Amino acid sequence: MTELLRRAYSPATFRTEGHALIDQLADYLEGVTDYPANPYATPEQSLAVFRELLDRGAAPQEVYRQLIQDNVHLHHPDYLGHQVVPPAPLAALGDVAASLMNAGQAIFEMGRPGVAMEQLVMERFAEMLRLAPTAGGFLTSGGTLANLTALLAARARQWPAGGDAWRDGNGPVRPCLLVNAQAHYCIDRAVRIMGWGAEGIIHVPTDGELRMRTELIDELVADARERGLTPVALVGSACTTSTGTYDDIGALADAAARHQLWLHIDGAHGAAVRLDPERQHLTAGLERVDSLTLDFHKMLMAPALTTGLFFREAGDQYRTFQQEADYLLGKSADWSDIARRSFECTKRTLSLRVFTLLSAYGPEVFRDYVVQVGVLGRELARLVRRDPNLDLFMEPDVNIVCFRFVAPTLAVEQRSAVNELIRATLTEDGRRYIVQTKIAGQTYLRCTLTNAFTTTEHLQAMLREVVDRGQQFLDLRTTLPR
Repeated sequence: MTELLRRAYSPATFRTEGHALIDQLADYLEGVTDYPANPYATPEQSLAVFRELLDRGAAPQEVYRQLIQDNVHLHHPDYLGHQVVPPAPLAALGDVAASLMNAGQAIFEMGRPGVAMEQLVMERFAEMLRLAPTAGGFLTSGGTLANLTALLAARARQWPAGGDAWRDGNGPVRPCLLVNAQAHYCIDRAVRIMGWGAEGIIHVPTDGELRMRTELIDELVADARERGLTPVALVGSACTTSTGTYDDIGALADAAARHQLWLHIDGAHGAAVRLDPERQHLTAGLERVDSLTLDFHKMLMAPALTTGLFFREAGDQYRTFQQEADYLLGKSADWSDIARRSFECTKRTLSLRVFTLLSAYGPEVFRDYVVQVGVLGRELARLVRRDPNLDLFMEPDVNIVCFRFVAPTLAVEQRSAVNELIRATLTEDGRRYIVQTKIAGQTYLRCTLTNAFTTTEHLQAMLREVVDRGQQFLDLRTTLPR
C-alpha cells in the first residue's frame, strides 16, 4: 500500500473535507441570493478556469468553491429556466452516502438496501398517483431512458402473433407509433433506435393550445394500416416540454382500447400534478395507461437523474429484455433483480434520494411542492395578462408559462427577433434566468417555476426587465431581421 493510496482513502481526511463541504453548501443555501441566478461565461472561459485549478492541483475546498460560484443556481428565486428542481438538501445528502457505498443495483445481493428502498418508493408513489392496484415499476436514469424502455416493452407485447422482435429484429414487420406532434424529441429518438425509421413515428396534429387532436387518431391508425404499417403504441404527453400542455388521457385510453394499442404517457414533467387537488383533473385516466414515465428531478424535489417508470400490469416490466447472463442473473423474474427490467446494470442508488424525503416528511411534502409551483405558474400568467406589452400564449396547465414581448409599435414580423434579443441579453446579464421556445414558428419567452421560494415580487421584477429591454430594442427595430 502506497502512502498516496492511504491518503486517498483516509477516514480522517474524509471527515475534515466532508464537514468543510457541508458547511460550504449550507452557507451557500443561506446566501444564494448573493449570486446571480445564472453566472455567464463562455465555454472557453469556463474551461480556462478549471484548467488552471487542475494544473496547479487545487485543494478540494477551492474546487467546490469555484463549482458553487460558477454554477447555475437552481435554489435562487430568480431561476426560472429549464425543468430541473432545486433539490431538497436532504435528498442531496443521500447522494454522498450512496456514492461512498457505491453498490450497484442490478441484483439484490449487490445492493440490498437500495433495491428494497426502490421497491417501496415505487409502491408508495403508485398509491399516491392512484395508479391501478396491479401497477409496478422501477427507477432509471432519466425520462429518455424510461420512455425507450417503455416502448421496448410495448413492442414485446404488441408484436404480431408468431413473431419475436427481440430474437428476429423487425423482419418484414413495419411497426409504428402515434404521438403528439409536440412530444419530447426522445420519443422520435426511441423510434429510430428501435430501427423503425422515419415512417415509424406518426405525429398527431395538435389544436391551438398544442393538445393532441384525439379525434384524428382513428383515421391515422386506419391510414397507417392501409400503408402496410403495424401501429404498436399510442404516446401522449403529460405535459409537453415546450408549453406544459396536457393531452386528454381519457380520450387516449379510449382510442388505445379501440385499436388495441399500448398506451404510454410521457409524464416526465407533469404527471406529478396528480398530487395537486386543484389540478388532478389534468391527469384523469392515468390509472388506465399501460406505462408512465415520471421524473422526480423535475417536479418532486430530487437530484437529477431520478425517473420512475410505472407499468399498469407489473408483469409487463419484464417483457423488455431477455438476455441470459449466468454470472449475474438467475432464472426468477421478481422485483429484487432490477437488471432484468432496467437498461442499467451498475445503477446508482437512486431510491435513497426519494426514500429519505418520504420517511422524514411524508407524502405531503411532495404535494405541497407541486401545489406551490402551480400557484406560481398561475401568478406569472396573471401578471403577464395585465401588461399590454406582453402576450400570454395560453393559461398554463401547470408551472410552465410561455409569453412574449409585443409592444403595439413593434412590427409583427420583428417580434421573434426582439424576444430572442431579450432572452440573450438576460442570459449574458445572469441575474435572472429564463429560456425561450418556438410556437408555430414564433419565438416565445419561457419560464418554468421550479423554486417554491420564488415570490410575486421576483416575477414582477423579471417582467419589468423584459419590458424595459424590449422597449430599448424598439429603437433598433429598423435594423432587426424580418
